[in-house]
Amino acid sequence: MDNRLGIFLGKPVDVLGLPIHSPTIHEIAELGEVAYNIYLTLATFNKENVLKYLLRLPEPNVELLQQADAFELLTASLPIRNEIAKALSFFTKQPIVFNEERNAFYGTSEASVNRKNYKNFISVIQETNGISEQDKQTVSFKNDKAKKMYNKLQKLRDQYKKTNTSDSLGLKDILSILCNADGNGIHIFNVSQLTIYQVYEQFERLNLKEQHTRLLRVWANGYLGKDEQLPEWLVKSRL
Repeated sequence: MDNRLGIFLGKPVDVLGLPIHSPTIHEIAELGEVAYNIYLTLATFNKENVLKYLLRLPEPNVELLQQADAFELLTASLPIRNEIAKALSFFTKQPIVFNEERNAFYGTSEASVNRKNYKNFISVIQETNGISEQDKQTVSFKNDKAKKMYNKLQKLRDQYKKTNTSDSLGLKDILSILCNADGNGIHIFNVSQLTIYQVYEQFERLNLKEQHTRLLRVWANGYLGKDEQLPEWLVKSRL
C-alpha cells in the first residue's frame, strides 16, 4: 500500500488499528533529538543498534544473537520492554503498555503489536520517519568470509563517522537550509510545524533541484561532457 500522499500531508497511517504518526519538529525538539533517535531505534526493533549502541555489548556477543528474533529478544528484558512501550507511545500518540500474558503491546483498543505483526509496524514507522526503501535494504552474503569483510568495513565506517561528525549535516542544519531556500514558504517561525517526513522529503527535492540548477549553467555554456546528462528534478523522490 502506498502511504506517501497521506504522510506527505502529515496524516497518520493506520496499521492494524493503531495510528502511526510522523512526529513534528516541535515534538522532536520537546522530546530531544537524542531521545527521538533512541525511540526510533526501539520502535523499529532495531536489534543490532540496541545491542551495540544502547547496551554496549561486545561485537562477538552481538554476532551470537544475529539469528534471534528481534521482538522475542528485546521484549525478554523488562527495562527494554518498557522503553519500547514509551517509544511506541510517542509514534502512536496514545499510551502503549506491554501485556505479559498475551506477549504484545496494546494501546487504547484491542489492536496490538506482537510477534506476528511487528514487522508491519516497523515498515510504517520507518517510512513516516523518512527512512527510504533503499535505506532499509538488507545485505545478503555468499559466504562467511564476505560477511566478515562487510562487518569490518562497517566498523571502519562507524569509526569514520565518530571522528568526522562535524562535517555531517544534522537536523538543525537541514532545517536551516530549508528556511533559507527560496520560494518554499518555510521559515524559522513555521518550520517546527513540519513533520520529520516532510522535512526529509523537501530536503531531498531541494537537493535534486539544486543539482539541476548548478549543472544547468555548465550545460548552457557547453561544458557538459558527451556522455553526461542534465539531471532532472521533476522525478519521483525516494521518500
